[in-house]
Amino acid sequence: MEDVVVKILERPELKNAILIEGLPGIGLVGKLAADHMLDELKAKKFIEMYSSHLPPQVAINDDGTVKLVDMEFYYWKDNKTDIVLLVGDFQGLTPEGQYKLAEKTIEIAEQFNVKRIYTLGGLATGMITRSPSVFGAATSKKLVDELEKYGIVFKGGGAIFGASGLLLGLGAQKGIEAVCLMGETHGQIIDAKSAEAVLEKLTKILKIKIDMTELVKKAKETESQMAKMSKMIAEHKKALERQQEFLEETPTYIR
Repeated sequence: MEDVVVKILERPELKNAILIEGLPGIGLVGKLAADHMLDELKAKKFIEMYSSHLPPQVAINDDGTVKLVDMEFYYWKDNKTDIVLLVGDFQGLTPEGQYKLAEKTIEIAEQFNVKRIYTLGGLATGMITRSPSVFGAATSKKLVDELEKYGIVFKGGGAIFGASGLLLGLGAQKGIEAVCLMGETHGQIIDAKSAEAVLEKLTKILKIKIDMTELVKKAKETESQMAKMSKMIAEHKKALERQQEFLEETPTYIR
């Protein structure tokens, strides 16, 4: 197999399209958001992208058949907006693979008249929050100024790994403006609450409406998980405090 194989199923006519990447990452925030968007918009698949840089396996379908793992592109159009969604269950296994897949994605973006890219992901803080903020990084100060109006937090420092970062950097080199939206998340749980926060910002930016009911249900499950985790952390902290008190009260002998 070649490094990257692109199978084009349809060639839709797209104008000034928006590419949204939602591949697996921290807390599965981007994937949850993009998958929900895909389901609600009933977008149509038009490209399958296969690669030897993806895991060497097939996925077993509900009917018992198998499918080679891939990344998939879907499109959706209305009177105002053309959207391309990039989804999948995996990212590239190596740095080289990440670059190869990102470069091919940019080529596809150019081919189908993408004018802006939004990559979606999570920002791990190690903290538990029930009202996650959405952080951003963009390829120009103009974009930063535009998106700050939506309550997205832009601050310096750090790095963005994988497709969510590379599509910004490689897109900028090709003259495609790009933004990464990152939902605040603990980092150790599947965080639908953070995905909900990211998707709420994105739909406002794009001026489209999406039913969030199912994602809200998943977000409530996340809240339950966070409550349990918070309780465990509190109990562990109390246990450590009791242990420390015991050690301080226990007499010691110097021989």
